[in-house]
Amino acid sequence: MTDRPLAAADGPHTADPLLEIADVTMRFGGIVALEAVTFSVSQGRIVGLIGPNGAGKTTLFNCLSRLYRPMRGDIRLNGRSLNRCAPSDIAALGVGRTFQAPTLFASMSVLDNVKVGAHARGANTPLTDALSLPRMRREEHELEQIARATLTFVGLDQMAARPAANLSLGARKRVELARALAVQPSLLLLDEPAGGLNHTEVAELGALVRSIRDRLGITVLLVEHHMGLVMGLSDQVVVLNFGRVIADGPPDEVRSNPAVTEAYLGTRH
Repeated sequence: MTDRPLAAADGPHTADPLLEIADVTMRFGGIVALEAVTFSVSQGRIVGLIGPNGAGKTTLFNCLSRLYRPMRGDIRLNGRSLNRCAPSDIAALGVGRTFQAPTLFASMSVLDNVKVGAHARGANTPLTDALSLPRMRREEHELEQIARATLTFVGLDQMAARPAANLSLGARKRVELARALAVQPSLLLLDEPAGGLNHTEVAELGALVRSIRDRLGITVLLVEHHMGLVMGLSDQVVVLNFGRVIADGPPDEVRSNPAVTEAYLGTRH
């Protein structure tokens, strides 16, 4: 456990690869979802992963989360292959994730929902919780501190006691983001966080994601259809189309790539 409620960046961003995706291939029957996908994400960067519907973006996130096991290729985090990791191992290895639709426990409070994320890095088990050992009580206190600090970071500390079922969509998305941050990840996977948000909420989300990188030192891989948000936030943009990488580079370079224009708009006749 860290001594700080919410880990902060300890130094300047480096260019060392945090995440390496090498030749990742995934098929569902005769459908090719991912074909030899290869790219890397450096530490301290915000990387946008974009592409038309059905391009393979969420499939790749599911491979990163170990919900799917690729047929071929390797995914490495800090040089360690994730191929043999179970989904339950991923949070402890330093990966946090949100989903397209917030997956909260509706009957639980906002604070308890976030504590679920913090518990992913704790040592407590149902047995030790039942025994209520002093060490476990101390850890529970530390995890609650982490959850409260994370809620403060995302601007929801005043809602800690409110049932999750009573929240707006924007607030639910922030609670899920807080839960992912409570894992204290080195890599944060955001799956369409702007979906359903209004213009003001999208702008606030962009500032929050940038703050996650700049203040907490967390690397972000972002799947999003809101091109203004992606291009404004990202240091690097990777484009998938029909499961293949068709562009990978700075936002301005990707924006002007003819293959990207064709993937989104089609060939002009």
